[in-house]
Amino acid sequence: MPENDEARKAVCDSILGHATDLMMTDAGASLEMVIDRVMTFVAAQIASLEGSPRAAQVFREVADKIEAGLFHRITGENDTGSARH
Repeated sequence: MPENDEARKAVCDSILGHATDLMMTDAGASLEMVIDRVMTFVAAQIASLEGSPRAAQVFREVADKIEAGLFHRITGENDTGSARH
């Protein structure tokens, strides 16, 4: 078992990557369907544990982080809002 949070995150990321591969190869799901299913699962878990308003708040917080540049290092976007398409 991983000994710290960063190692745990890495293991969780690996498991999610494997699950994504299985959904696409074994179930024939498109990437869009995988994203929908994962996001729906996450939203339902938060809502069932902390209520729907909290689930919506979490998604807004994540959206704010994304807009602020959370993935710029992997998308090639910069802080001026230019996007890589």
